[in-house]
This record gives sequence, C-alpha cells and structure tokens, in this order.
Amino acid sequence: MNERDALLAAILANPDEDTPRLMFADWLMDSGDADRGNFIRLQIEAARAEPFGPVARARAAEAQRVYENRRSDWEPHLRGGRATNWSYTRGFVEHVRVDASNFHELAPAMFAVEPIRAVQPVRTPLVGSLSWFFETPELARVACLDLSALDHSPVEIQYLGENPRLATLTDLSLGTRPILPPWLNGLLTGPGLPALAGLDLRELSHLGVCLSDALPRLDHRMLLRLNLNRVVFSSDQIQRTLASRCLREVEELRLGWGLPDPSALTLLDLGWVIPWNHLRLLDLTGQGVGSAGVDEIVKELTRRKEPAPLRWLGLANNGIGSDGFRRLIDSDPAKVNLFYLNVSGNNLSASQRTALEARFGKEAIDTTRPA
Repeated sequence: MNERDALLAAILANPDEDTPRLMFADWLMDSGDADRGNFIRLQIEAARAEPFGPVARARAAEAQRVYENRRSDWEPHLRGGRATNWSYTRGFVEHVRVDASNFHELAPAMFAVEPIRAVQPVRTPLVGSLSWFFETPELARVACLDLSALDHSPVEIQYLGENPRLATLTDLSLGTRPILPPWLNGLLTGPGLPALAGLDLRELSHLGVCLSDALPRLDHRMLLRLNLNRVVFSSDQIQRTLASRCLREVEELRLGWGLPDPSALTLLDLGWVIPWNHLRLLDLTGQGVGSAGVDEIVKELTRRKEPAPLRWLGLANNGIGSDGFRRLIDSDPAKVNLFYLNVSGNNLSASQRTALEARFGKEAIDTTRPA
C-alpha cells in the first residue's frame, strides 16, 4: 500500500476525525495538488468554526470557489449511475443521493473511496423491494439516513428500529412521507436506534398527538436536532412536547408554520415554552408571533447571565411591526449575538433593514426568502 492509499484508508477508518484528512491535505500539497489540499483544509476550518458565523461562511465560500473550478477532476468515480447527487463535508464526499434499487450493488465501490456518512435513497414510486437497500452492509457506516424523498409503504419501514445496521445512526429524516403514528410512537419509545439525536418530521401535520405523547416518555434519548415544521399541535400538545426531558439539550429546533389557521404558538409565551438553554438555531417561520413574540424572545435571551448560544433565528412571515424590529435593534449585543436573522415577509422598511444590518451585520440579515 502506497502513502496515498494508506492515508485514504485512515480517513475511511476514522470518518469523524480531522487529523487523517489534514495529513492527506498536506500530502496533496506536497504532491502538486494544492487545490484539493486547500479545499480539504478550507472545509475543515469551516466545520470547526462557530456554526453559522462569519468565519464559517467565509471558509465555506472559499472552498466552494475552489470546488467549482476543479469538480470535474475529482468526481469521475461517482458518475455513471453510482450516485445521482452528492455533496462534500470536511473535504470529502459524505452525502449521497442514490437509487434504492441498486444501492446494495454499488455501495461497496462508493464506500471504498469516500467516507460517506449520509444517504438519501430515491426510487420510482413503489417499484421494487426496499429489502435489499436496508440489508446493505454499508449502512452500518452511515450516520444520517434521509427517507424524505423515498416513496415507501408503512410495511416497508416497519422494522427500521430493529435493523442492526442502523445501531449507530444519529439522524433520521422521515419528513414529507406518510407514516403511521403508532409506528413512530413505538420507534421512539422503544430501544431501537440507540444513537438517534436528530429527527426530521417536517410536513407530517398529523403527528401532534403522537409526539406530545411519545417525547415526554423518552428518558433514554436526548434529541439535539428536531424539525417539526408544519406539524399541527394544540396549545397543550406543543407545551408538553417542548417541555420533554429529551429536548433539554436541543440545539436546532424548527417550528415553521405557514398553514392557513393560526398555530398553537401564536398565543403562548415563547420565553416560557421554548427550550432555550442550548439552542443555536430556532426557526419560527410563519408562526405569526408578531412584535409581542419578538419581545418575549429578546427578554429570554437577555435575562441570562451568560450570552445566549442562539445564532440562527428564522422570523419570516411573522407579522412583525416597528416595535418588534426596534426591540431587536436595541437588544444587548453581548447577550443577543445572531449570525443569521430571517425577517422576510414582514414589510421591513429600508431604514429598518439598515438599522438591523448595522446591529447584526449586513451578511446576517435575510429579507429575500422564507427560511
């Protein structure tokens, strides 16, 4: 085994470690491939920087420029049907979109050359069995499984929690595809998927009752990432759900609404309901919380002795008035330090935008699109 192969083998064997990747980057630079080595280093620097911050954005943008110039040289091993789409993390392909019907045949070759950690299977609606996909040995090396683009029947995923290949899975996306509430309740409250820390249930509006029953009983799980965009809750259900012990350390929480009827959060005190202690990202798109809700958020963030960890706040389409924008603009920079603030769809004036950009930085303010 030559030096290049030995370094790649170390990366594949330790996909979560940066040191083998940085050693490979040094070897590439010494071997005349400075672009690829620099790309790896830039993406690692972006990943190590504070999430959503200016350093992370700058390094990611630099890496993207290098990638656009050299991508055709780096990806021949992924073309020809092995993957339909892919993306890089920390210098290597970690996320792939694949055809579920032939994944079991192509996985060995893909996983032999890239430290793949996230898989999104797709297929023609209900054509072919998914059994081969879920029996693929390489799934044991996957940390994130995204089923949101996969047409499936409830029967085909009923044994997901019992699959030994998914014992180290940390993130599961079930969003947009119909699932049965009793099955989800059993999956979450049962012993399966013991490493699960991220759950995406977006667009599954019927799960409010199930989640308000299941999440308070998850003494054996700690969810750090939760996407509940467009899940319908009553006032009591959302309060029980967000008060769950398993969300005490949640870092990313998406509660986007956008449905015609008012949401349960509209009339609740956000400072009391939201589990704030570790939140880095909070999406309240379309919740209609208005200026009063902004006031509750700022009060919660500033009452703490230590600076709040929140860096990403989605307030698009929330009916925020001048009082709400003034509250954000006048907030204490030492306590409210946002790297991204989405206020699109709130009839923001030019002067208000200028003041927000002066307060949080021009790159932080998004007025163009919902989160």
